[in-house]
Amino acid sequence: MPEDRTPRRRFQAKNRNSTRGERKLRWPWVLAGFSLILAAGATYVGLRSPVFDVDTVRVVGIDTLDGASLAELSGIQGESMFRLNLDEASANLLALPQVKSVSYERDWPKAITIHIVERVPYAFWSVGGNEYTVDADGIVLAVGSPSGPAPRIIEPDANRIMGPGDQVHPDALALAARISFESPKVLGQSVNILEYRPDIGVTAVFSNGMRVTFGDERSYEYKVAVLSNLLEQLQARGVAPPRAVDLRFGERVTYE
Repeated sequence: MPEDRTPRRRFQAKNRNSTRGERKLRWPWVLAGFSLILAAGATYVGLRSPVFDVDTVRVVGIDTLDGASLAELSGIQGESMFRLNLDEASANLLALPQVKSVSYERDWPKAITIHIVERVPYAFWSVGGNEYTVDADGIVLAVGSPSGPAPRIIEPDANRIMGPGDQVHPDALALAARISFESPKVLGQSVNILEYRPDIGVTAVFSNGMRVTFGDERSYEYKVAVLSNLLEQLQARGVAPPRAVDLRFGERVTYE
C-alpha cells in the first residue's frame, strides 16, 4: 500500500515529537522549582527556629566599663543570629561617652562577640573652676586620667558646666598638646600654662613668663620658626625675651 503523505498525517507526526520534547524540557524546571521551595522552607525554619537565637554575648576590649551591662544594653541577647539589628545595638553602645567604636563577630550557632574600643584619657580641660578629663577627640569622659604627662588647657573666660559626652574644641586641644610636648626641644622652654579663648585661640605661657599667642593650628611650623628666629635676634642684641608675642597674623608678628 502506498504511504500516505497527506498534510494531515504529517502534522500529527510532528505534534507527537514536539510533545515528547516539551516533557523532557519541563523536568529541569520542575526540579528547580522544588529546590527553591525547599530552600525557602529551610530559610523560614532557620529564621524562626530558637536553635539560632543568641544565648551568649561576650564583650572584649573593655577596661573601665562593665561587660554585662554592655551586653544588656546592646539588646542582642535572645535575638535570631539571622536577624540581628546591629545598627541599633551600635547606637545604644556608642551613646556611652567611654565607647569610641564597636564591632561584632558571629560565633555560630548562638554566640556574639562585641569588640569595644574605649576612649583613652588624653588631657585635662579646665573651665568654670572645674577640671575635666578629655580624650584626643576632645570628648569629656566620665572616669579615668591620663597615664603619663598630659597637657592641661584652661578656658579662663568661660564658666559653663560640662558632663560626660560633651566635647571641647578638638583642634585647639591638638594644638595645645603639640605646643606642650614640642616646646622644650624646639624652643628650649617648657610650658607652664595653656589657655584657650574661642575668639583668640591657644596661648602658651612659658617657663620664663613669656606669653605667646599661637591662635589656631594653621601654619604651626612657620609660627614656631618665626618665634625661634625672633628670640635669637633679641638674644644676639642683648635684649631680654619679650613679655608677649602674637603669631596669629603671619609675617605681621607683634611683641612687647
